[in-house]
Amino acid sequence: MARLVLIRHGQASYGQVDYDRLSPKGEQQARVLGAHLATLKLDALYVGPLRRQQQTAALAAEGAAAAAQSAAVAVAHAPSPLPAAETLPELAEYPAFDLVTKFLPKLVAEDAAFAALPTAPTRELADRAFHRILHAWSRDEWQIDGVERVTEFAARVKTGLERALGTGRRVGVVTSAGPIGVAVGLTFGVDEHRMVRTSVVVRNASITELVYRSKTFAWHPEQVSLLTFNSVGHLPAELHTEY
Repeated sequence: MARLVLIRHGQASYGQVDYDRLSPKGEQQARVLGAHLATLKLDALYVGPLRRQQQTAALAAEGAAAAAQSAAVAVAHAPSPLPAAETLPELAEYPAFDLVTKFLPKLVAEDAAFAALPTAPTRELADRAFHRILHAWSRDEWQIDGVERVTEFAARVKTGLERALGTGRRVGVVTSAGPIGVAVGLTFGVDEHRMVRTSVVVRNASITELVYRSKTFAWHPEQVSLLTFNSVGHLPAELHTEY
């Protein structure tokens, strides 16, 4: 059997101009995460191309190395350094920024309550706008040239996961909530809208594990099972975040 360990990046800098970087809390999460990953004996590790994904993998590697170095005795489950991470572009998140900027005019045309967003933004209004847009995009109801469609997003992630799976028995993937939602959705054979809906609850630095019974890594309920979903038991309570 093979195991796929899906890891969401640490908390990003939500609400900041440069969102795509870890917050101080996200950096803490990544280091603690690494100490836990060190006990899983991964054969290979892959990471998406986004800055927050790359930072998480790098800091997790530091945490794993520190845990391995401080292990007092060599036992079966002693921590070990993580494999060198390889970047897979397919593991990037869906284009959230493009969704908001390109679809906002359409949203305003349908609901004038969002007209104030460009000039007088609030976090509540921005959140409402994003979820309205995400809902329409995930159902493939809204499309625009130059913005990845939800079907294309899911197909891209599927390709990346299958590339990673062919390289070891225990494979770790540092990515974002969207690709984790796709992986879980593929396991249960649901549509893209439900994949995206699943991703909304995925916590920062959480772990989701899939187990495969076939060397072909078929996405079929008889061949793949969800072992754990959205686990944050390796993090102290003060490091539990969703955004």
